[in-house]
Amino acid sequence: MSDQESNENYEEAEREEQKETESNQPTQEKKGPNYSMNFALIGGVVGAGIGLLANPATSQKAMKKLGESELVKVASEEFRKTAQELLAGQAQNSIKHLASGYMSKIEQGLLSPKNDDNSVPNQEKQQSYNEIKEENKQLNDRLEKIEEMLNDLVATK
Repeated sequence: MSDQESNENYEEAEREEQKETESNQPTQEKKGPNYSMNFALIGGVVGAGIGLLANPATSQKAMKKLGESELVKVASEEFRKTAQELLAGQAQNSIKHLASGYMSKIEQGLLSPKNDDNSVPNQEKQQSYNEIKEENKQLNDRLEKIEEMLNDLVATK
């Protein structure tokens, strides 16, 4: 009896699929002429726009009006904010990366005064201290550059 039920379910599913495909076919046929008309209208508008912008005087007027429009001003403001957020995010990631490097050095004992034993010669300690000092200087330089970039970006508004 289970074979018979599964056959009935399979046949019923096939019938439903046929009904769905039959019901979709008329709607697709109705959309055919509308699609071609839409494409013709879009093509005409794009062609007319290209023709107007090909003329230097008309294109200058169009660009001037676009520059004065409120929509372009709002879009440029949003773009500026997005660029600032992107730069700030990159700066934040850079700082996190450098901070994690310092944290790993602290964990290794290079920066902490806990290792007072004489297993590491004084010269090696001095060398690692100088390396860390140089990295700190580079970090400060990078932070200053990022700050200058952000200030320049804000000033360009």
